[in-house]
Amino acid sequence: MHILLGLLGILIAIGVWVWRLQMAKRGLDVAVDVAKTVANAPRRFAFKYKMGKGGLDLIDDPREAASIMLVLVALGRDGQLSDRQMQVIEHEIAEHFRVTARDAEELAAHASWVTRTCPPPEEAMRVLSRKIVNAPQLGPKEIVDLDAMLVAVSEAEELPTRAQLVLLQVYRDLAGLKT
Repeated sequence: MHILLGLLGILIAIGVWVWRLQMAKRGLDVAVDVAKTVANAPRRFAFKYKMGKGGLDLIDDPREAASIMLVLVALGRDGQLSDRQMQVIEHEIAEHFRVTARDAEELAAHASWVTRTCPPPEEAMRVLSRKIVNAPQLGPKEIVDLDAMLVAVSEAEELPTRAQLVLLQVYRDLAGLKT
């Protein structure tokens, strides 16, 4: 009988220690969650700030804005991006932005993805053109170079369409370029 009570006492002691270790683990898990929350706070606050913005308001890189403009001009032909147009866009991005072919391809793909949720093309061109013209890091040369890039894309599939010419004119008007 005393052996059974001894075994029962050992089992109870083991149970108490297991319970205490589980409680300590739960406390450690809570502490880790708090540490992660504090570490992610800057990113979370930036996300909340950006949530107040939408669509084209989130674009702050002139190269990204220019890439989206190139895709908008290409889409002005018939609403579809041809392989030839994509090649011209990637070439123009690589040449003028001085990035690798892979980076140019990724930027063009991103721009293509963004245009799916853009406002109507003329409105989007106005917004993006203002971003380009008001970008402090861009000078007159870059403004003119972008016009040449837009023309190259519009001529990728023969002569530009009327819709493409309208988009080019929107940019030129806001950039103060004469045709």
